Amino acid sequence: MILSQIVATSENFAIGKDNKLLWHFPEDLKYFKTNTSGKIMIMGRKTYDSLGKPLPKRFHIVISRSEIKSEFPNVHFVKTIEEAIEFAKTKIGEYPEEVMVVGGAEIYRQTRLQCDLLYVTRIPGQFEGDTFYPANFTEGFSLKNRQMSEQHPGLVYEIWSKS
Repeated sequence: MILSQIVATSENFAIGKDNKLLWHFPEDLKYFKTNTSGKIMIMGRKTYDSLGKPLPKRFHIVISRSEIKSEFPNVHFVKTIEEAIEFAKTKIGEYPEEVMVVGGAEIYRQTRLQCDLLYVTRIPGQFEGDTFYPANFTEGFSLKNRQMSEQHPGLVYEIWSKS
């Protein structure tokens, strides 16, 4: 299993406020869709709630302290990150080997060192947020790929791999 994170973060590492994104770049949303479609996604309950509904063509593993039963066949609730990773392993075969961690901040923080790849969209500017990506995220990782957006100056897509 390959464990990866995918995140869009501003220059001051803000990723959200009031359980919402701080920006709207259709290009970045397409990047997210391209890199998560058909895959297993691990997320916290607040991130899941912010989606409004399960995303199509993806399996959602949601970490929650509460006992929740899903009404959707592509959503499974667990209580811990360890349980999420173990459950994801049971779904490999039905889904690709790469499992995507999609947030929130605490889930990113707790899984970063377990990840093989980090897909980081750098959003230009400083934003007032209440949720932040770890500022030291590059520690233990090497830049594998960097691509500048042709549509939005300053928007950069990076892929970091474990050193």
